[in-house]
Amino acid sequence: MGIYFFKKIVDELTKDKKILSNFYIQGLGQFIGRFLFFVFLMVSARVLGAREFGVFSFSLSICYLFYTVMSFGLDHLAVKWVAREDFERFSTIALTNLGTTFFGFFLIFVVSFFFDRHIFLTLNILGIGFCFFSVNTIIFSYFRGLETMKFESFLLVGQRLILLLTSFVFLSINKSAPAISISFSLSLFLSFVCIWVILYKKKINLFQNSGLAFKKEKIISILKEAFPLALVSGLGIIYYRIDSVMIAGYRQISDVGIYSGAYMVIEGIMLLVRVIMAATFSRLSQYGKLPDIKFYALYKKLLVLLIILSLILCSIMYVAGEFVFDLFLGKEYQSSVSVFYILLLSVIALYPGTMVTQALIAIDKQKIYMYIALTCTIVNILLNFVLIPQYGIQGAAWATVITDIILTVSCMTYCSVFFKKRIMSKCA
Repeated sequence: MGIYFFKKIVDELTKDKKILSNFYIQGLGQFIGRFLFFVFLMVSARVLGAREFGVFSFSLSICYLFYTVMSFGLDHLAVKWVAREDFERFSTIALTNLGTTFFGFFLIFVVSFFFDRHIFLTLNILGIGFCFFSVNTIIFSYFRGLETMKFESFLLVGQRLILLLTSFVFLSINKSAPAISISFSLSLFLSFVCIWVILYKKKINLFQNSGLAFKKEKIISILKEAFPLALVSGLGIIYYRIDSVMIAGYRQISDVGIYSGAYMVIEGIMLLVRVIMAATFSRLSQYGKLPDIKFYALYKKLLVLLIILSLILCSIMYVAGEFVFDLFLGKEYQSSVSVFYILLLSVIALYPGTMVTQALIAIDKQKIYMYIALTCTIVNILLNFVLIPQYGIQGAAWATVITDIILTVSCMTYCSVFFKKRIMSKCA
């Protein structure tokens, strides 16, 4: 009965040929790309060891925190306004992104002076890569808005393949965090070059309205609209990345490496929901302009689908967890397994939670999402302060799980009330 119900939802969703096509394209590209990234992290973890991998993971977490400033929530706005065919607004978004990207890197550079030379080098090398990552993401968002996913999928796989190949080269020269960071940034730079070569050859001008778009009042308008998304993104990254920073403060840097080993596998499990949302967010944005029964029907189908998928995947990984860590990471990361089992509870919350938060953005309720995320971030930081000193990396894992559950339940509750009122008002 359950399998039949699951199949029925999938069949209904895939009747939309555009969504189905984008799902296959994104699915293949994201799966191959993220698998290659997983291999890159696995190789890095094994070759570098827990301590040096901890330095890399710590620096990566710092860069992700400041990536919030670089992206400033502009990628989601780009998808939404391209989907609504406002290309002049996209030009303003893209130009604004150049400014926020530069400012984000400046902050990384300043912060790097507070650490030793080893982390200083790693941070700045990664920071350069994140600049290319930020600009690439805006361009990909343009094509997501058009529901054209081939461009992103092709380049994602290429970038990750270059990353993996160059990592072997740099690790053979120097087994250190700065060396592996060079391969990370180099691969993003080469994908950046490929993007612009392709755009030039296809005669695609993403800044055709830049003369009109680059006006102070338009940029201010974009920044105001993006601010809730930027804050939400920043808060989300804080409570996903702050644990690594706090573990480094309370424990040893090698503990960061062990914790990151567990989180790395969780990130792999989260692949499917990201593929599904990449394929459907543009459609949610279209329906979300005037959310009605059509939007709510898609929302409910996605919600049920993702809840079922999360339970299936977590059941499989609970059984296969120890085998996966033995096979890919080795004995040095055996203590990651207990953390991994705790973090699996986050997957159950985050599969539906990812869709619900995207739904809030699609119906222009990013401020509500911002308030919920702010509350969750405060809760997460407080929990980390209490749990990490006493329980170490397992305490950090429980802090993440509790926060993710609060986030998902809060967003789902708001959406339920919102649609109930809207549907009742339509029927009145």
